[in-house]
Amino acid sequence: MNLAIYEHPLNERVRILMRLELLFGLLDANKDVSKPVNIHSFFNALFNCIEVLERNDIRPTLAFYLDLLEKNMIRWSTHPDIHNDSLQTKLKEAIKLQNQVATMSKACHTLKDDKFLASLRPRFAIAGGTCGFDLPQLDYWCNKPLELRTQDVNEWLGILGPLRQALDFSLLFLRESTPFEKKSAINSFYQDVCGEQVSLLRVKYDANLGVFPMISGSKHRYAISFMMPDKMLVKTSVDDTIEFQLSTC
Repeated sequence: MNLAIYEHPLNERVRILMRLELLFGLLDANKDVSKPVNIHSFFNALFNCIEVLERNDIRPTLAFYLDLLEKNMIRWSTHPDIHNDSLQTKLKEAIKLQNQVATMSKACHTLKDDKFLASLRPRFAIAGGTCGFDLPQLDYWCNKPLELRTQDVNEWLGILGPLRQALDFSLLFLRESTPFEKKSAINSFYQDVCGEQVSLLRVKYDANLGVFPMISGSKHRYAISFMMPDKMLVKTSVDDTIEFQLSTC
């Protein structure tokens, strides 16, 4: 069995956090600037990350989930089966990250005020706008010694480091807040209602079945349809009963 997990956010707060998680992943995947093929992808991901972080709702969203995590850990600490030392360590980390999130706007300004990055960013918004003749300063940077380029990359990533920690901590808490339960999709279709506290659906299924889930819904109701890839129609419905696991976080 080849288990795959498909995630679908039910509100804008989780949606933007998952987009930011994707961008941080792209930064990690392309931070090795010894490979010329990675350089443009790295800067593109960095500028997209800055653009997302400029949104006014990022800081309140991270603060909301970290505060929720802190309250839950305080409640869990009263349970007799909880390892309190480990919990206290996590609680201190959550409080530390809350303080770092409070200053995240400073990190955005630091990157935006970087003269070199500011000179590149407008051209990356143009299709094909990053040729050498468009950005001679980038061409110069690409020919700097690898040690100096790596130093620049680590400095930029270091500025984003505390925000990355807060994001990972928040999403980890969200994803692990609810266990998976076995479900059946009759004629490849499943629907249910959910409470307002549910903000993320996680579907675990066997990828060897040759189907993929599509989810539509809101904070009150959702529907899951398993579809089969089709070269002509992109996707087509399936009449089989699909066994899967669902976590409503």
